[in-house]
Amino acid sequence: MPQDYLVEYSTTGAALSWTQIDNVQDIAITIGRQRQLDAYNASQATITVRYPSGYTSPITEMVSGTFIQISNATTGNFLWTGVINNVDVRYGIPFAGGVGNADFLSISVEGKFAQYGRLQGLSYSMAADTLSNQIATCATQTSLGLTINGTQTQAMAATTISSTWGDWVNKVLVTINGRLWDGIDVASMTMRTPNQSYATTVNFSDTTNNATNQVYDQINFGSYADNYYTQVTVDPENFAEATVQTGSAPYRTLLTNTFNASTAQATDYANYLLNNYDSQGFALLSISCLAEAQSTFKLDELAGTTYLASLPGISCTVTFRGTVFNCVIEGASVTATPESSRYTFYL
Repeated sequence: MPQDYLVEYSTTGAALSWTQIDNVQDIAITIGRQRQLDAYNASQATITVRYPSGYTSPITEMVSGTFIQISNATTGNFLWTGVINNVDVRYGIPFAGGVGNADFLSISVEGKFAQYGRLQGLSYSMAADTLSNQIATCATQTSLGLTINGTQTQAMAATTISSTWGDWVNKVLVTINGRLWDGIDVASMTMRTPNQSYATTVNFSDTTNNATNQVYDQINFGSYADNYYTQVTVDPENFAEATVQTGSAPYRTLLTNTFNASTAQATDYANYLLNNYDSQGFALLSISCLAEAQSTFKLDELAGTTYLASLPGISCTVTFRGTVFNCVIEGASVTATPESSRYTFYL
């Protein structure tokens, strides 16, 4: 089922302030991460627009700091929002009668997390507290907006934020094994703890194609060579490190730094990581689905959510040649043109 997409801009991000961008040629959105051990970067999008009248009548709002939102006009579902960080204009030949039919505008957009990555912590002393209170403190200190879904009572260690607030957010996510939702709205971003149940109502299959199974045409299995460890050391901020291992030396060692509030808490986390990554072999890494191939299109509303940005942490199943794989979505990408769109999910 072909899909139509709507790209809009706003200088304020307020409701009813959005203006449609015409002549969009292609869209590419990336959210989340590809693997569980990857650090988070800001979600991002690139948009290419035909700009035939842009030389004589430029869209003056196409500058850094303007908000962009992308929706699926066919389903009415909102996909992602961010802020312009760069704009390029590619002028072509010929230019006649004030019209440049070969002129194109390229818009680069980034999610909220990019602002955290640029904001220095200035050696702020974060007191030991519960997760929810530290999140509230971060939101106050940065004025950028940060919320959390799921259990929030976990004890977190004190720390001095000597680098950026983005580094602090990433380290918190490592500590709680959380996921980041970046690009849901213009005002804030959201952390998600793993104990919040969030399962799909729509799964994936290589043969079944209906309202509860989206069919994929590409599947990627890969070796765990880059994510295979026989020893894990978790080094909490203010407590002795915890090391667990299996087998004998020489070990393949994973070292991670956390805000765990005790060595015992760090040991629990080290055992969890070792259990996840002490096995070699192949694992399901990603699947890719063509929008037009779906008999009932549901790729933009997995688990009932209509936000692409809230996919990280969703559990799903993938059926491949009769075998069912239980997976967690870590990230996704969408590419779209007026003729076709493709959704890729990293598992």
